[in-house]
Amino acid sequence: MAHDFGWSRAAVTGAIAVGSICGGLVSPFVGPILDRHGPRMVAFWGIVFFSIGLSALMFVRHIWQLYLFFGMGRMIAVGVLSLVVTVSVSNWFVRRRGRALGITWIGERVGSALLPVMIQFLILAYGWRMAWGALGVVVFLMSGIPALLFLRRRPEDMGLLPDGTAPVSERKKTDSLSPAEDRTDDPDDAAEPVWTRVEATQTRAFWTLTLLTCLIPFLQAGINFHIYPFLTDQGLSQKTAVWVLSTIATFGALGSVTWGMLADKVRIQTLLALNLFGSGVVFTLLFLTVGFKLADGFDTGIVFVLAALHGILHGGRNTVVSVIWGVFFGRTALGSIYSFSIPFRAAANACGPIFAAICFDLFGSYAFPFYVFVSIYFISGVIGIRMKPPEWPPQGSTS
Repeated sequence: MAHDFGWSRAAVTGAIAVGSICGGLVSPFVGPILDRHGPRMVAFWGIVFFSIGLSALMFVRHIWQLYLFFGMGRMIAVGVLSLVVTVSVSNWFVRRRGRALGITWIGERVGSALLPVMIQFLILAYGWRMAWGALGVVVFLMSGIPALLFLRRRPEDMGLLPDGTAPVSERKKTDSLSPAEDRTDDPDDAAEPVWTRVEATQTRAFWTLTLLTCLIPFLQAGINFHIYPFLTDQGLSQKTAVWVLSTIATFGALGSVTWGMLADKVRIQTLLALNLFGSGVVFTLLFLTVGFKLADGFDTGIVFVLAALHGILHGGRNTVVSVIWGVFFGRTALGSIYSFSIPFRAAANACGPIFAAICFDLFGSYAFPFYVFVSIYFISGVIGIRMKPPEWPPQGSTS
């Protein structure tokens, strides 16, 4: 689209910024609705308008239309759908939350692996306009209908308990038959703190976690949006660049499950720090290998190996960050608490791609912004390992 209309990369990236900021402004109102009424209708109508925005992009003629339609889709993705996923899964799982969120993130990774290949095929065969229309239809059929049919608020609404624990009445029956059995699934063992939004926002842990969830989206969005043009600028073919993106996404699915299972066993702050340090090292190697051809007899196979490692860490990081909010603040008001941080996260998410685009337009290279992103990886790792959960009960609480 930028090529056809003569738009700069900074101008195109601005559509992401507008959508992200709008999503951040919407999210604090969406969170309490999720806590009270559940995710089903929120997700369904969000996906409906998200799909409409994607499909409408096939009719774009002017830059303001890109900002309107893409911005609407980005607003819903940032301010509604990402919140729906994290809050819904966290409400259904406590002890197995890491594993559950890891499995959930497989969907995002698989989509990121398959959709670029599908879209690239459609662009080459029918043009980018038809590709946008097809993407809107696919998103609605694969996401909107299942959300309407299957999403529910909490297991308690259906007479169930988190993690598949048997309800009290069923446990009593079991206990009467085997009174000596060690009942490791007792929900009391998985008791969580109950924080309100007001209490949570008065803690140092909330604002430290908010800072982390600003730094990470800043660098992730900047890298994700510009990795494709970076690869093609360095001489890789469009087809090869798409396969690199698909490799990152495919191995991200593996990473989301692996790191999710680790999140149920390892101190969550330590796990996040290890992920961030590792990501900084791997992305540095990927950038240097592609940008400066450091490997003798440069072989794209090396790029794919590094892309796979980058994907494993990236997929795992999304899972670990999602888990932390539930671990720190419990399920009761998670939507309200988590959504209050999203405006800050959305602003950072918007700034990352714009920062990289402006640097590219000024210097003709991604070297400076990518070095900044690497630095942020390591800074975030230090913050993560030093971060402490909030003290429960909060000061002034009588519970």
